[in-house]
Amino acid sequence: MKLLAAILSGIMAVSAASTTAEKDSRKEISTVINAVEYTILVNSDGKTAELKSAYLPYSYAETDVPAEIEGYKITSIGERAYAGNFIVEKITIGQNIKSIGEKAFMSCYELKEVELNEKITAIPDDCFFSCPKLETVVLPDTLKSIGDDAFYGCVAYDAVIPSGVTSIGTNAIGMTAETHGEGSVAIPGFIIRGATGTAADKYAKENGIEFIDVKKINIGDVNGDETVNSTDASAVLEEYGIVSTGAAFTFTKKQRIYGDVNFDGAVDSSDASCILEIYAKNSTGG
Repeated sequence: MKLLAAILSGIMAVSAASTTAEKDSRKEISTVINAVEYTILVNSDGKTAELKSAYLPYSYAETDVPAEIEGYKITSIGERAYAGNFIVEKITIGQNIKSIGEKAFMSCYELKEVELNEKITAIPDDCFFSCPKLETVVLPDTLKSIGDDAFYGCVAYDAVIPSGVTSIGTNAIGMTAETHGEGSVAIPGFIIRGATGTAADKYAKENGIEFIDVKKINIGDVNGDETVNSTDASAVLEEYGIVSTGAAFTFTKKQRIYGDVNFDGAVDSSDASCILEIYAKNSTGG
């Protein structure tokens, strides 16, 4: 029921934005930049504005949230600004943006990657609610809080939580709707990475989600035997061979994390070589 509500919410985003505008006394300006239709609300200072909405052509898979529109610095993204977008796959947040509104990217079903700037200190409630293909949102070290349901239903999200985050809301990360019923459950195989003793560690334990301490990862140990050796390198090469044919991963998410030794986002022959280097170094006491 909750995910269905998100779908309906996304579809009705335009109507909701219009209703909000009726209650907002700020000057509204609409313009088209590179075929994208933007609507902004000018703040009382006459210099900055909030991005109210953005409508992209069907050919746009990537887009930026501009730093400026019509001479106004865009310092915030409004509630539901991109909600219900069925096209965009990557969004880059402009350097002037300091805050994001609730439900800003809700139900963006094709969205895979978001680049945030260092001025963002909070991910609000429902921000990325029901973005099932979302894989990467690199959270800045400046981030302090993640709101309720912020990444609810983001089953593909690779969650790395900065130590500076002190508040994580209910069902914020790694949670989705029960297959049968109206409750919420942890996403099978979901992993949260962070530092032991932080809000991320506490949140993971409270919700039954596996937690990995980024400072204690025995990188390269894909078979989990607490050693890094040629067996791990062979396993990585075998996995690489399988994936190269277009077949699905056989490695678990945890194995892919441990196997990506060079941190390039892939598990391949380069990682196998790195593992062998680690093995040789450890074997010689180097």
